[in-house]
Amino acid sequence: MNALGLVGLTVAARRRRLFALVAFGGLFLAAAIAARLLLRDEHGHVDLDTVFVVGGYPLASAMLLMGWVLGRYPLIATVVLLAGLFSHDRSASYARLYAVRPTSLLGVYAIRFAALAGAAFLLSAVLMPVFDLLLLGTWAGPATLVLILAYVLAYGGLMALFSVWTGVDVWLTVFLAIFAIVWNALDVAGVLVVPPGMRDVISFVLPPQAALLRLEEAFAGIEPIPWDAFLHVAGYGIVMLTLAALSFARREI
Repeated sequence: MNALGLVGLTVAARRRRLFALVAFGGLFLAAAIAARLLLRDEHGHVDLDTVFVVGGYPLASAMLLMGWVLGRYPLIATVVLLAGLFSHDRSASYARLYAVRPTSLLGVYAIRFAALAGAAFLLSAVLMPVFDLLLLGTWAGPATLVLILAYVLAYGGLMALFSVWTGVDVWLTVFLAIFAIVWNALDVAGVLVVPPGMRDVISFVLPPQAALLRLEEAFAGIEPIPWDAFLHVAGYGIVMLTLAALSFARREI
C-alpha cells in the first residue's frame, strides 16, 4: 500500500473523532456568531462593556474561559486524534498483521502520525482564525499557525512516546499538561520549595509550558513571534518523537 492510501485509511479510521472535533469547534463558532450578533458595538465588534451590561461577570467569565479553551484546541485535537496510535494496534494484534507484510513498520506508524497530526493542525488552523474574525474582526496572522504547530509538535511527540509503552497515553499526556501548567505557575511565583537542580530537571522533562505561554501571549496580543520559544517547543517535540522511534524499535509487538 502506498503512503497516500495509508493516509486515507488512517483518516477514515478516525472519522468519528474528526466529526466530534468538528462539532466541538462548531460550538465555538456558534458562540462567536451569537456574540457578534447580540453584543457588538457600532463598529461591529464585540464590546466588553456590552458583555458586562447584558450578562455581568458570569457572561464575561464564560467568554474568557471560552477563549482560554479555544487556545488549547490544538492540544485537544492532538490528544483525541493520536490516542492509541500504537497501543491500540498492539493490544488488538493489528501491529503483528502489519509486520507480516514486507514493509517498514516504523514507516507505517510515522505516516499515520503525520496524517493525524496534520489533521489536528488543519482543524485548528481553520477554527481559530475564523473564531477571531467573527468575534474580533481580525486575527493574529502567522502567530496563530505557529502556536498551533507548537502544540501539535510538543504534545504529538509526547502522545507518540506514551502510546509505544502504554494504553493510557491520553491520561498521562493530560496529567503532564496540567502538571506543567501548575508547575510553571508556581515557578514563576517563586514558591517552589525544591533544589534548583531538581527544579531544572523537572522543568526540562515536562512539556515546555513557559515557551508555550510566550507563544500564546504573542497570539493573544498580535505581537511578533518569539521564535526562540517556538524552537524550544519544536525541539522538545522532536526529542519526544525520536525517543518514540527508538522505543518502537525495541518494543515487543
